[in-house]
Amino acid sequence: MQSFGKGTTNWLHGAGLTATMGLSGAQALLPFFTGKPMAIQLDFRTLSLTLMLFSLVFGLGMFAYSREHAKFSGIRTMGAGYLLIGSGCVLLGLRHFIYDFVSIVLANTAIIIGVVLIYRGLFRFRGISLRHERWLSTTLVLVLAALMYVYTFHIPDVNLRIQAFSIVFAAACLIGATGFLRHRESHNRMAGKMLIAMFLLVSAFFIFRFFRSFYDVPPEDFMNAGLLSALAVIAGEFLVILSSFCTIWMASDELQDELSEIARIDPLTGLYNRRAFDECCDIEFSRAQRSGAPFAIIMCDLDHFKNVNDEYGHHVGDEVLRRFANTLKEHIRKHDVVARFGGEEFVLLLPGKDTEQGLEVAEKLRAKTADTQIRIGDDVCLMLSASFGVAHYDSRDREWSAVLHRADNALYAAKKQGRNRVVDLATKDPGEECLSRTPSVIRI
Repeated sequence: MQSFGKGTTNWLHGAGLTATMGLSGAQALLPFFTGKPMAIQLDFRTLSLTLMLFSLVFGLGMFAYSREHAKFSGIRTMGAGYLLIGSGCVLLGLRHFIYDFVSIVLANTAIIIGVVLIYRGLFRFRGISLRHERWLSTTLVLVLAALMYVYTFHIPDVNLRIQAFSIVFAAACLIGATGFLRHRESHNRMAGKMLIAMFLLVSAFFIFRFFRSFYDVPPEDFMNAGLLSALAVIAGEFLVILSSFCTIWMASDELQDELSEIARIDPLTGLYNRRAFDECCDIEFSRAQRSGAPFAIIMCDLDHFKNVNDEYGHHVGDEVLRRFANTLKEHIRKHDVVARFGGEEFVLLLPGKDTEQGLEVAEKLRAKTADTQIRIGDDVCLMLSASFGVAHYDSRDREWSAVLHRADNALYAAKKQGRNRVVDLATKDPGEECLSRTPSVIRI
């Protein structure tokens, strides 16, 4: 394995650290008891075999995972990268049994393409777009293939092959690190930080190996290379294992976030459910207590909705609820919150709005609902109306549910007074309780 294979034992011998092949377990542990220089057992053949097995197993695992979770893009690309690294290790291990072009040029090129596919798959998975990445990666692969060919057949030199492979591998890892460093969302996730550290550490190692190769004597047999070359194989294992681990970690986080969001969404209307609304109100109530900022709550209810279900069926009723939910969403601000409270009841949270402003919003929604004609198929054409109750935060409120309770009472008053109107029970003059006394529009 000329790219990984490098004799670098001399500079470590003085410290008592050498890569020793074929030692038994007892021999390896003997220095601990005798006080003699320690020999580290890093068999190059074994390490190459484990890298090959790791790559093939993780590659197949990624393909299987992508079949079960097709929503995650990039995982199949990573799987292909792992398989290429494993295939490259197989070809390297067949040195002296197959053509040099295959065991050296194609093998090392396959490993680099595998690394490129790993970070490219990670980029797709995280939605990272790195400028010029495509042509940079393509250039790296082509340059390595050309150098490996030249340094194998025209200028045969193991050291030059090691240098070429090391600097290209380091450059590929730097591209991976750069992509994640520029993706700010990755900085907030532990898995993203681990990937950045992984790419930087592996890149630093291969840069060190590149410069160290200028001072080492090329090994006669790459299978008996020194410690640094064995560590190069371990760096490859580190890249394969950690990248796959972080990918599954990030996928699990996304699935967990998706489940949390599903638990907060009403499946029929796509609005927040009561649980999510309660969480938003907790946050807004705490802000109001700290800063005194106002907020208003609007309760609304479709008038005579039971008649819709009874006469046209629940499938029409469901469509009416969806249309009404869309009307609410389209006519509020982005930071306002609208939720389905239950049945045909909906509730809105308006941060920064007092009662007067809340009344204006409610009246706009009431008028829009009354003016909207709902057509469902060729046979159903409905004109609906809704009643609204409005309340605002008061500094004497000890919890936000007090505001909701007042809005609910106001909605009840709107129903009692004839429906299709907006009511604020906080208004002192009973004659001003209803901003609109338009008669109910629905006639079913």
